[in-house]
Amino acid sequence: MRALLTLWSGLLIGLTPAIALAALPDGCGPVDDPQRLARTARIILVGEMHGTHEYPALVARLACQALDGGRPVTLALEIPHEEEARLSAYLASSGDAQAARALTANSPFWQKIRDGRSSGAMLVLIEQARLWRAQGKPVRAITIDKPRAAPGSRDEHMAARVREAALAGQQSLVIALTGNMHNRLKPFDARELPVPIPTPMGVLLRDLTPVSIGNERSRGSFFACMPDCRVHGEEDGGTPLAVPRITPAPDRGRGPFTHLVELGSTTASEPAIDVVR
Repeated sequence: MRALLTLWSGLLIGLTPAIALAALPDGCGPVDDPQRLARTARIILVGEMHGTHEYPALVARLACQALDGGRPVTLALEIPHEEEARLSAYLASSGDAQAARALTANSPFWQKIRDGRSSGAMLVLIEQARLWRAQGKPVRAITIDKPRAAPGSRDEHMAARVREAALAGQQSLVIALTGNMHNRLKPFDARELPVPIPTPMGVLLRDLTPVSIGNERSRGSFFACMPDCRVHGEEDGGTPLAVPRITPAPDRGRGPFTHLVELGSTTASEPAIDVVR
């Protein structure tokens, strides 16, 4: 089964060799997770630093563990809800270059948002979901970010979408991949900076007792707009861990996350439109 789950389609043919090698996910690789969260949790909120290879790959590994255990999986992605039809069409496609262009061409998200969310690694995660579906695995991907001009906050909309997905299937697992300010289970303290999110998505989901994974020792490189859109961080900061390590947070119950992940040094993933034409 694992050999089948790691097969790759022609999507990567359009990538340069260097980027193709960096983008290949280890979707069914191991995770050092003694609590077996993918087999037991109902909701896992993964808080990432946008624009890396390692966080989408971690989501793929968790999803694969859940699928191996016979659980349906929903990947809830921080992509504007207007992109839902494009995403659904791609997941039902053959995954060829034409399908990839249909997903990304004329899309405000893939063409204009360059803050790390529209990375090549995110596109690779979506392709992994498409492969699983083609193999008959019970997996789907949904967009959860707020549509333009919709009322309410982004976090309110994301929380509502995750809640809806979680309540739709009692035996399923929802894995939400968002920025690490959205998955917090605790509001920002007035002394904390920045304070751009009055009520994070995670706080709005606390009644469903989600697992929330943070990384307080993040290092390495990432692609983001801070304010210029480029690779930031330490490009020579070390190497990623071969096996990500998830442990309970020492301040669990009091802090913003229930668990912490150690990824080693992250590597930047540039926008998908720079590698898919």
